[in-house]
Amino acid sequence: MRRVLFVLLPAVALAALAVTVTGPAGRAANQPAFSPPLQLPKWSGSEPSIAIDPNDPSAVYVSAPQHIPAVLNGAAGNTGSGTNGVGFWASHDGGKTFPTNANINSTNGGGDSDVEVGLDHTLYVADLEAISTDICTSTDGGKTFTAPTLIGPTPCGPVSGSHQGPETDREWLTRGLHGDLYLTYHDFAGGLPIIMKSTDKAKSFLPCGSILDPGGAAGKNYSPVAGTLVPKPVIDKDGSIYVEVTEPDQLAPPIGANLTHLFMTVGQGGCNGVFTNHLIYTNPGASFGKIFDNQSIDGGGTLYVTAAGKSKAGESTTNLWLFTSRDHGVTWSPPVQVNTPDLKANVMPAIAGGLGKDQVVLGWFGSTNASDPNDTKAQWRYYSAFSFDGGKTFTQTVVTPDVIHYGDICTQGIFCGLIPGQPGNRNLADFSSAAVDPTTGCAIFAIPGDPYNRPDLPKGQNTSDSSAYVSRQVGGSCLSVASTAGNAAMPATVRAARGAAPSAAPSTGPSKSLPATGNPVPVWVALSLLVVGSGAVVVRRRSRNAYLNSGA
Repeated sequence: MRRVLFVLLPAVALAALAVTVTGPAGRAANQPAFSPPLQLPKWSGSEPSIAIDPNDPSAVYVSAPQHIPAVLNGAAGNTGSGTNGVGFWASHDGGKTFPTNANINSTNGGGDSDVEVGLDHTLYVADLEAISTDICTSTDGGKTFTAPTLIGPTPCGPVSGSHQGPETDREWLTRGLHGDLYLTYHDFAGGLPIIMKSTDKAKSFLPCGSILDPGGAAGKNYSPVAGTLVPKPVIDKDGSIYVEVTEPDQLAPPIGANLTHLFMTVGQGGCNGVFTNHLIYTNPGASFGKIFDNQSIDGGGTLYVTAAGKSKAGESTTNLWLFTSRDHGVTWSPPVQVNTPDLKANVMPAIAGGLGKDQVVLGWFGSTNASDPNDTKAQWRYYSAFSFDGGKTFTQTVVTPDVIHYGDICTQGIFCGLIPGQPGNRNLADFSSAAVDPTTGCAIFAIPGDPYNRPDLPKGQNTSDSSAYVSRQVGGSCLSVASTAGNAAMPATVRAARGAAPSAAPSTGPSKSLPATGNPVPVWVALSLLVVGSGAVVVRRRSRNAYLNSGA
């Protein structure tokens, strides 16, 4: 997601509601329970990223983008967004409270953000500036930040010294096994996936190989006109890098293309040249990418890819699908529907692998009263699903018993907010995030939400923005090491027993930004569709990696 400020001149109570679905071996014992969603203060919180320190599970970090360029937020009326690119929150009690919050990184940034933690506790925060990625680091748990460079640390904003990855769109940071750090993105012009590696704590990055093999499945189908959708990569215990790539048909038009192809690209053993490309799934009637697809790996090496949308023609609802691989990404299961049938529209999947084999947890937004995400009367809650048998069966739980978003979640790409009377709600942006406590295996979610907005009501408030919320697993079966395929995990005994922190009262909304737009196509196409008016026009747009799925 890139939320852009174009200046055109002139121009709840704790819930344990759960059901077991999908497959004959489902179980309903030790139902997961979650803390009431905790609203994080001060900064805009759409598409929040979450990371837990692998060697200190009490340290939990969340980041969220603040519109681009963030320096114009004040003039644009985005009073709940920072004038630097990233909203940041830090917890040191396992996510119960977040007493530390800051507005960091670049005044030129605010397009996308991501957060990662190294094995040595170093905290990395990425901020999208479009021309590059600004990276800031912290060695004191998020209290202070600097921008790493080869000549030494420089200030982390307002204009930072660290600028990595030219012509960047939708950047991700991934921790390596030996102090290394990976920066993955796709280039702005053609959507070409790119991965780079740092061995000096983000001071410098070098190319890590070609994600798309010109002779491979993903490479042959790639088109610079149609582009790609790329989630955050994962790394196996042997150092192998897995990067899922979603594409439309090669000859698809730049506007109106459905995402029909899912690929897994594999850098066997790490940065060793061209990645091997494998087909996960394709169907001419499919329409994935509602919004970001996502991927994970569990402690036993099982790979998971989740996508929201339709797996084939004729499906009347938008479902959450899971694909699994047990041979290092070479072959994949058919799509398995995760959500229960009563959830007719499902979007924004998050996923995290467990500490043991065949363990995975998913999170997503689901609606019972709408089958199309673009329904302006939809009501959305956040759900989770746990599997202890590698995705054969699931236990589903509602994480937010109360509605956390009213109205559509626009998947109409470039037309979001541009056509009067058509769906245009981009308040939540493109994704939610999940993580797993490295000690207990309990899940924690970072969720965008705006229950204070009521665009579904006549003259209802809509700030066109959202807040970040955190909800922790506080009971039931966690994805612990003790679990194996076919057996439920042992209930958590440490963090799951913590008392739930009180949920903050809904605010009146963090900003006054105007509706979002989507831009899944080259910049010249997007700009040609914008209406130039007199004065300043504020536009938030999704990056070109989130395509127009007008058939949804």
